[in-house]
Amino acid sequence: MSQRRFSHAKILILGGSGVGKTAFAVRFITKRYIGDYAANTEMMYNHKLVASDITLDILDTAFDMPEETSEKHIKWTDGVVLMYSVTDRNSYQAACKIKDQVFNLRGPELPLVLVANKHDLLTARAVTEDECDNLAAEMDCPRFQISVAEGQDGVNEAVEELMVLMKRQLVKSLTQPETVVALEKKSRLYSMKKAFKKRIVRSRSDTF
Repeated sequence: MSQRRFSHAKILILGGSGVGKTAFAVRFITKRYIGDYAANTEMMYNHKLVASDITLDILDTAFDMPEETSEKHIKWTDGVVLMYSVTDRNSYQAACKIKDQVFNLRGPELPLVLVANKHDLLTARAVTEDECDNLAAEMDCPRFQISVAEGQDGVNEAVEELMVLMKRQLVKSLTQPETVVALEKKSRLYSMKKAFKKRIVRSRSDTF
């Protein structure tokens, strides 16, 4: 994430196979829904929000990836979209395991939103609303029950909330004592370099 100003952020989309991770990313970026994608494929998207002048790197992950790869991705990201399908109990259990991995690597401070997808298929529901609420409560994060297939609004709301959390985390990190000291040192070094250049220019002008 860019220091001082929220102009760039890295978003990681995690979840089990077939929960709609790629459809979620594509819906957010293009506003279109495409339901058929190659399964278990990783893809990086770069998307600029013109209105707010913010650039997002969005990493859509494969579910079946080596543990070292998933750890690298979790360490890389500024915020996580954790997804499961309300029609697939296995995907909910996978989300619970992913939650544990995220918390072990980054702790509870990492911005995260929980997305329960395929809410249009309630007749095939395999995960209850209470279970969704309980998982969100464990992570102390916002949760969204949406249908990527049916519309853009739920997708936008989830990403916008994650951006709010990431911006809040950036502000918090900039007020940490160690960060303030580092920025002050950087500022002082810049000022010293600037003053040194002025002295060199002045010295040259005096010579001639």
